[in-house]
Amino acid sequence: MNPMYVELLEAVLSDDGDASASVPPRSSGPLAELIRLRHVLEKHAERTDPGWALQAAADQLAYDAALVRLARKRGVPFELDSFAVPEQGRGHLERALKERGVNLQIREVTGSDVPDEPPPGP
Repeated sequence: MNPMYVELLEAVLSDDGDASASVPPRSSGPLAELIRLRHVLEKHAERTDPGWALQAAADQLAYDAALVRLARKRGVPFELDSFAVPEQGRGHLERALKERGVNLQIREVTGSDVPDEPPPGP
């Protein structure tokens, strides 16, 4: 479990009020921002250069914050504490948004990427 990750995510989300007045959004809305950040995650997923771990953590934190913002906007109930295991919190919100018809443009994942979801049957 990673309660520090939850604290970091809370800090990013609490900064939203301060930053939104002075920094224009990079995209046309929360879904577009989420998709943009997902592409960043995928692009950097196979990096091995020095500093890759720090960048990967920052990318994941930015993506998860965008995911939480979109879920809040769409009225998806969740507990921020579910991000104590980031992959589980992320997977839960992604599935909940998909169930509400939100097209996240996310490639299907298997194995440990979504630990609480069984693999598809034959």
